[in-house]
Amino acid sequence: MAMKTVGDLLGLNIQYYVYTDFEGFKSLVDAIGGIDFDVEKDMNYTDNADGNLYDIHLKKGMQKLDGTKALQYVRFRHDAMSDFARTERQRKLLAAVADKLKSGWNLSRMKQIAESAAPYIQTNLDISNMLKLASLGSKTQMAGTAQVPPMDLLESKKVNGASILSVKSEDKVQEYVQELLSGANARNGGE
Repeated sequence: MAMKTVGDLLGLNIQYYVYTDFEGFKSLVDAIGGIDFDVEKDMNYTDNADGNLYDIHLKKGMQKLDGTKALQYVRFRHDAMSDFARTERQRKLLAAVADKLKSGWNLSRMKQIAESAAPYIQTNLDISNMLKLASLGSKTQMAGTAQVPPMDLLESKKVNGASILSVKSEDKVQEYVQELLSGANARNGGE
């Protein structure tokens, strides 16, 4: 249902998915030996509701983030732009993870890395296809990242008394996605 919903919104035929929880994310980052990353500001948040299991305590500056600290970084949302700043941080950290995964050291360990994360993920890809995608990914450049839908295509609405964000025009979102994809294709030499 999620693949169909996202595919319909973006105008794409999504055939595969990988779903993970917090523990799977932490396992992946730990399996690649952590990430050297520049945290842009101090981040602190305490949540007693989960028994403080996912509290956030990060200091500003360059540091090696293990799985727990990387999860804290991507979960932090207590700043002016809330979820929008959080998704930007997620894109930055995932780009750093992708760069590290493309290193020769990690390519030789890709099967071991995939197997260590396997207990924490659900997917319709088998290990063989994951390894093929990893090999293909190691030969590509990231053309960029973008928020989809972009801010100017979102609007705030009230539904049954609740404030929600809604997409102004699905057609415009699909046009935006096609522009992003054609621009990325052109930057990568039409591949």
